[in-house]
Amino acid sequence: MSKTPQRLLVADSDYEFARRLRAELEARGHAVEIVTDGPSAIDMIKTHHFDGAILDTELGTIDGLQVLAAISRVDRGVPVVMTSRRDRRGLDGEVRKAGARGYVAKPAAPAQLAEAVLREICEEPSGNPRKRPPLALSSLEPGQPLLIECRGGQLERKLTSRLLASHPASLAAAAPISEGRAITLPFGTRITVGFPRPDGWYQFETYILGATSYSGQPAILLAQPKLVTHIQRRRYARAQASFEVELEEEHAMLAGKGQDACEGGMRVLTEGALPVGSHMRCRIKTSDAGQMITLSGTVIWMQELRDNGHRYRAGIQFAAPVGAERERLRSWVEDLCRSEEGEGGSSRSFTPPPPVA
Repeated sequence: MSKTPQRLLVADSDYEFARRLRAELEARGHAVEIVTDGPSAIDMIKTHHFDGAILDTELGTIDGLQVLAAISRVDRGVPVVMTSRRDRRGLDGEVRKAGARGYVAKPAAPAQLAEAVLREICEEPSGNPRKRPPLALSSLEPGQPLLIECRGGQLERKLTSRLLASHPASLAAAAPISEGRAITLPFGTRITVGFPRPDGWYQFETYILGATSYSGQPAILLAQPKLVTHIQRRRYARAQASFEVELEEEHAMLAGKGQDACEGGMRVLTEGALPVGSHMRCRIKTSDAGQMITLSGTVIWMQELRDNGHRYRAGIQFAAPVGAERERLRSWVEDLCRSEEGEGGSSRSFTPPPPVA
């Protein structure tokens, strides 16, 4: 069995059982997310990458087989093991026919289920371990942009930061800034950290160790993650059509051409450089006369286009819009996608990305 750390999803209506199974899997070096209903499981599959999933057949209004079908539509390469308290005759064959790698009947001790699951998930049918691109966080340069996503409680939001230094047991990152002041994240807060690289988007799960300072600036310490995942698909559907956009930074205005737009961000072409980490107010001109969508964003990568004068290309990550502005953005992107489909184009929802916003 492969000893390579895996990122796994456990979907089980019995939270206590799911928690105990997560503890068994994490003790073996794997990173685990748990959900207790079908809609949440489907949402996790669509927005995160997993090396494998353990699905209970009983997940409320959307059962495990429906979640399995959703996984097959998003990524057929993800191995799935099904579990069930109702071990009716023929269920093993039914779930395998639906695409599951294996089936385990309950009741089963979490330790036994963990071993059975890992035998199915960590190896391909040929016996060859599943391979994922490795990445050493110690190799990242200081200044690497980071997107911190807090989950649960009053801190459920996305925050921008950057890597300051990497230590054997921790990472030092710039303290996120909101309304001109550093945000304090309590010890133990579980977070998801994402960041762009030339070959795509990476992310990892970790938690806050505490607040500190680095070279005189506020900083936070993150526990070194067990697993860094290379995301091979995009989180949102993207529209390839070009559009006009105005970018404002500290009262300076710059016109640009927007491309590759989605709910999470966009790519822009400009005549001037957009420094990585700079905050922008983005005004997108829609096809409706005189209508604009105004969003806040952060530049997370930039390239100089040497074969096209002194123009630049940059990726902008939107701050999570709320309320009516979020609905306008989503509706506008959907209209662009439908327009491309009508013209015979493709609005590919999941593709291996270049550096992404």
